[in-house]
Amino acid sequence: MSGTAQHLDTIESLCALPFPETNSPLGYESSGPRHHLVTLLLAPTGSEGEAAHTVFEDQFDSEREALSLLLTVRGWGPPDRFALAGAALRAGDAPLPAPWDHLVHTVPDLHLWRRAGRWTGIGTAHHGPGLPLALIAFTTTEDPP
Repeated sequence: MSGTAQHLDTIESLCALPFPETNSPLGYESSGPRHHLVTLLLAPTGSEGEAAHTVFEDQFDSEREALSLLLTVRGWGPPDRFALAGAALRAGDAPLPAPWDHLVHTVPDLHLWRRAGRWTGIGTAHHGPGLPLALIAFTTTEDPP
């Protein structure tokens, strides 16, 4: 099975997976009472430098586009393109629910679908200087900020 096919299977599985009763963070992944967040691709550690960063960002963007196209063809419809820039500011002092509390600080924009009472999205997480880029997928019952 190709990487894209595995990622597609992971995303579709997330949508059927029940949510746990308690939060369980696990590195770049987490699950909780109303969400699941997984890493589909992770840039290798030590891939620092602007050139390496750009290569992985382009690769992750291409994979996100391919997954979005496949989900669209499978009946999900086209994704909403959702910018998270400024979402933390808009929330003010109000705490954001998981996974939005993490996403607003690491993922600039998402491909987002609303299906069966859940929001499902794909985006590239920028965890900060010296930390690897990650292509992530998530599903949640919490509305976007």
